Amino acid sequence: MAARLFALIIGIDHYQSGGIWDLNSCVADAKRLRRFLIEDLNIPRDQICLLLDHQATKQAIEDSFMTHLVNNAAVDRGDAIVIYFAGHGSVIPAPKDWFQGVAYSVTGNVEVLCPYDHDTKQLRGRIAGISDRSMHALIRELAQAKGDNITFIADCCFSPLETRENALDRSTTRWTPTTKAKPDDLYAGLWPGARGKLHTKGLGFYTAHLDTHVFLAACSPGYKAVEGKTGGRFTHALLEVAAEVSLHRTSYSLLLDRMLQISGLDDQRPLCLGKQKNRVVFDGIPFIIDVRYVPVSIGDNTSPRIEVGTIQGIVEGSEFSLHIHNHRASRNSPIAVVVVSEVHPTWCIGRIKSSTQSNPKTCWARITRWNNRRPFRVHLKATLTSLWRVWKLRHSISTKASGPQSSGGLNIIRVKDARQADISMTVGRRILTLERHDDEGVFNARRVVRVERREPLNVINDAARFHLHLHRRNPEKPLDGWVSMELFRLDPPSWTRIHENLLRDGRATISYEKGAIFTVILRNTSDMDLWPYLFYMDPTSFGITKIYDPELSSQVPPLPRHAHLDIGSGQPGSEALSFALSEHADLDFGFLKLFLATKPVPLGMIEQGNASDATRAFENEAVSMSGTPDQIWDTLSVCVQFIRS
Repeated sequence: MAARLFALIIGIDHYQSGGIWDLNSCVADAKRLRRFLIEDLNIPRDQICLLLDHQATKQAIEDSFMTHLVNNAAVDRGDAIVIYFAGHGSVIPAPKDWFQGVAYSVTGNVEVLCPYDHDTKQLRGRIAGISDRSMHALIRELAQAKGDNITFIADCCFSPLETRENALDRSTTRWTPTTKAKPDDLYAGLWPGARGKLHTKGLGFYTAHLDTHVFLAACSPGYKAVEGKTGGRFTHALLEVAAEVSLHRTSYSLLLDRMLQISGLDDQRPLCLGKQKNRVVFDGIPFIIDVRYVPVSIGDNTSPRIEVGTIQGIVEGSEFSLHIHNHRASRNSPIAVVVVSEVHPTWCIGRIKSSTQSNPKTCWARITRWNNRRPFRVHLKATLTSLWRVWKLRHSISTKASGPQSSGGLNIIRVKDARQADISMTVGRRILTLERHDDEGVFNARRVVRVERREPLNVINDAARFHLHLHRRNPEKPLDGWVSMELFRLDPPSWTRIHENLLRDGRATISYEKGAIFTVILRNTSDMDLWPYLFYMDPTSFGITKIYDPELSSQVPPLPRHAHLDIGSGQPGSEALSFALSEHADLDFGFLKLFLATKPVPLGMIEQGNASDATRAFENEAVSMSGTPDQIWDTLSVCVQFIRS
């Protein structure tokens, strides 16, 4: 699931007015922030609106504010919202009656953000920027609609420069004088939501008791926001610190304190304002529990016990990195490397291979090397337009089983003959053509798929992990014949089953109907209480998506001995299953893979692709399950094929 953060990012170097000094790094700063949100916080691109230079007119900024944030149905109340501005700030004398109860002779100045068309004459009059009064009204409307999890970041300054400053200082300062716009232009350009509202004289953007948002300002009133070789000094420091601290436990005020400690911003005196400044950054929204991390307990003998085992695909020689926490998108450097030396069905013991610090009693582990005994075999083909890409790819994949592991932690080798491969890949300029060669459940099913605009090595890693989990079985088959799976189509109005069980000998052929819903029934005829975990595995995208998993903390087995479990019954917490067939396909298939264990286990680590982050995860505290005896596990797989009538 994508992180629930939406952003409006504005960066302006070049201004329409010839009387405004252009800047050098505001566009680069805006792009850096966008890259940070995408790459470090995993924010989808379509949740970020980026306006640069001529795109960032006053009208465009206000329109984007409303369409992308206030009126965007995708933004839920409480979602994190970021508004970022890098460009010039300015001041304009306040018009008469701008401030409530203040005589015109002492009204002072109005602080404004300078859009691309600032101080230019347009059809509706001269552009006088976006005033603090307008911006606060916009944010107030946003807070009323979406909540107060709003962060406004301004890398600019508003105070007039001293006349003695030279041209070199002027060219690096994010402030400009406003020479043509008049006080009355402020009224003409005032945001409609601010009209008719009382506006008391205060400190402009620097109002200390903001209750709608947190304001991060590049400098204090009277000080300068400057840029240099690394971009805006404030933005550079912000991104530098964000990469070095664990954001899931860092408040805005602590973030600013850290920036001042390591970045030398004393001469700018940046500020953090707002009633929520002691709240965790973005209210912790992007820093969700990451199911790829599993609990670890380290006893007095310093041998870590990791709560994963053969059911998750762990073998002797598998390697893990140890970490302090299990939150996504928050700095979490490894504190140790562990090699597995003893494997049990649902847990394992390792030895510490290297360590950067003394290890805590409990922590978290993430797998870095699967050590799959049988390498995943890949056959590569090239087209005339992709010879160079394939040559590079070939040098990234060893031809020997003892070669280096892939970036995904799997043993992958390249073979010359497609008949020896698990998958063949033809690399085109923009399209990858994949052909699967295994026979797992494939009957008259589509073996060849096409993938657009993805890195070949990433696709190979996904395919290797998919293959590893799809083919994993317990060779002892302790539950073989004791647990069965049934698949029924449901009648939507009544939620009753239609006709008979669709599965026959581990396969189902279904006439595709858009919007059709299904239920899975698991039957346990054994004398063991079981915890089931059901996944849908899509061989066309190598996605592994959770369909059902019980609470890890549950003490009540969801599938008791001599009982059954309905998955997709329509009851609360059991949504019906549905499947989608591509509009251009007449045939498709996938696998329902069931994992069974006699105790709760963390299986979210095997999800990939469009997998849901809603998988049950251990919460903030790592737990020790030492003393638990060996458990029983097994799997059951069925193939579901869809045919368009």
